[in-house]
Order: sequence, then structure tokens, then C-alpha cells
Amino acid sequence: MACIIYFLIVLVPILGWIAFLHLFPDYFKNREKRQIGFGANRVIATVFLLLIIYVLRPGNNPFLALLLILPLSLLVMLWAGPLMDYIGAKAIAQVTGHGEEVEPQPLYSIVETQRRSGKPQKALDLLDAELEKFPADYEGLILKAMIQMEDLKNFQDAQATLLQVGSAEVHTPGQVSRAHNLLADWQIKFEQDESSARETLEMLRARFPDSGVEFAVSQRLARLDCTLDFDDKRDAAEVVSDCLKQLEKHPLDNNTREKLAEVYFERYNKPDLAWEEMNKLFAMPYQQPADLCRWLNRMADWHLKRDHPDGARQCLQQIISRFPDQPQCEVAQLRLTRLQL
Repeated sequence: MACIIYFLIVLVPILGWIAFLHLFPDYFKNREKRQIGFGANRVIATVFLLLIIYVLRPGNNPFLALLLILPLSLLVMLWAGPLMDYIGAKAIAQVTGHGEEVEPQPLYSIVETQRRSGKPQKALDLLDAELEKFPADYEGLILKAMIQMEDLKNFQDAQATLLQVGSAEVHTPGQVSRAHNLLADWQIKFEQDESSARETLEMLRARFPDSGVEFAVSQRLARLDCTLDFDDKRDAAEVVSDCLKQLEKHPLDNNTREKLAEVYFERYNKPDLAWEEMNKLFAMPYQQPADLCRWLNRMADWHLKRDHPDGARQCLQQIISRFPDQPQCEVAQLRLTRLQL
């Protein structure tokens, strides 16, 4: 009799649960209700099954041990799926890097497709739709300006878009610099307006003082004013005079200072002045490794011309130690090896 009672204790809840799902099939269709409902009901069912397992604990009755198979099986089925989903999803997320909330990103592939298909206005309309969702997206604004200028030949709209990049505080100095330099390119190329291009660059330089942007813009502004040919055949004194005038106006002008140093050494017979100009170049921040390597190689040549092999070795060793990842490092190593033979 006791066994029958125990069996009914197990069977009745199961039949009741089946009947509930049959009578109310849409109860859990809402996603939020389903998550809450299944979570709460799983806990209730677990407690109930544990209670049944406790009641049917075998003791010395082997038949009760057989009856335990059903509630134990149900308990395993109840939690095996969610547990495996959790463990599996977590493991996959750790391996693939997924599982975290993905930040929405603008999609420009269809814009590029329409542009390549010769439909720039359609591309621009699609791009504007994306920029409504991501109004300050840098790549989108640059792409918009390029379509406006290069495809639709609308300089005024393209200029307004590039200036929008410069006015947004979210953009980095490098991004603002690229936008303004692109605008200066178009002012020269499409509008033949070098004066406006110079104003654009001056505005950019003033916005980022004492920075890499200022240094790079200064080089470009210097090139707009004057470019001295390294093969200039004029009298050395005349070339030196032009270099000094240019450096008075553009003290950060690398090209002119390098040219002045070369003239001092090669044609003016003033190596001390040449060294002084080269040291000024090295003292300027934001110089590019390729430029520094070239100058060190040039100074090594000058040392060799004046029979100072130790000075040449020091210059080459600086290239090797300071710029091991530059292609000039290998050349410097070969030169140093030859000097040591």
C-alpha cells in the first residue's frame, strides 16, 4: 500500500504539469514571461522532485530504490539542458571572443556598391540614412565628402562635410588633420585656390600647437612657399641666403634645413655650420625614423670624407641601436662591417 502511495506522489505532479501545458499552450509565448515562468517553474519542480526523492529514500526497501529512477531522471532532464547551454555558450564565447554585447556599427558596403555601379546619388542617400543613426562617424563623413566631391563634383557640400569632421569633438587630432589636409588638396586641385588651402592649413596648425599635427602641417606650408632643389647649381652664397630666408619664415622646415646643412658642408666649406644645422634637425620632436636614419647616414658620409671613421661608426651604430626595425638598419650594419674590415 505504501508503495502505491509513493508512486502516486510521483505520478500526479507529472500528469498535472502535462495537463497544464495542454490546457494553456500559449502561456509562455511572450519572451519575458517565458524566461520568468520557466525559471520559476524549474525551481518549483526541482524542490518538488527533491521532496519526492526524500520521501522515496530507499532505506532497506529495494522497490523504493527503483521508484527513485523516475524523479532522478526528471531532475537530470530538468537541469541538463540549461546547464549545458550555459557551459557551452560560455566556452564558445571564451574561444571566439563572442558572447558580449556587440556595439552597433554603421554599414557602408551597400553604399560602396552603389557608388561603384555609377549611382553616386543613390549611394549618398543610403549613406545619409546611416549617418542619421551615426551622425559623427568619421569614416562615413569622409566617404560622404568623397562622393560629393569626386563623383558629384559639388565642392561646397564636400567642404561643409569635411569641416563637420573638424567641428566634432569626438574626432581625434589625426582624423581632423586628415579631413583638413584633404580639403586643402581639393582647394588646390579642383578650385585652383592655393590661398584658401593655405588658410585651411594655418587654421589646422593653430588648433593643435606643439603637436605632431603642427609639425606635419608646417612641413606642408613650407612646401607651398618654397621648395629648394638639392641639385641647385647657383652660387653657394645665393643658395644659403635663400635657405636662411625660408627658415626665418618656416623654422620647422626639414627640407630647407637639410639642404642648408649640405651646402655648408659640400660647397661652403663650413662643416661646423653643417653639423649645427643637423643637430637642430635631430633636436626637433616628431621627426620620422626614416628621416633620422637618412641624416645619420649622411653624417657618416661626411665623417668619412674628413677621415673620421670613428665618427662614421658612431652614426651607423646609432641607426642600428635606435631603429632596429627600419630597413636602413640592415644597410647600416653592412656599412659598419665594411668599416671594421
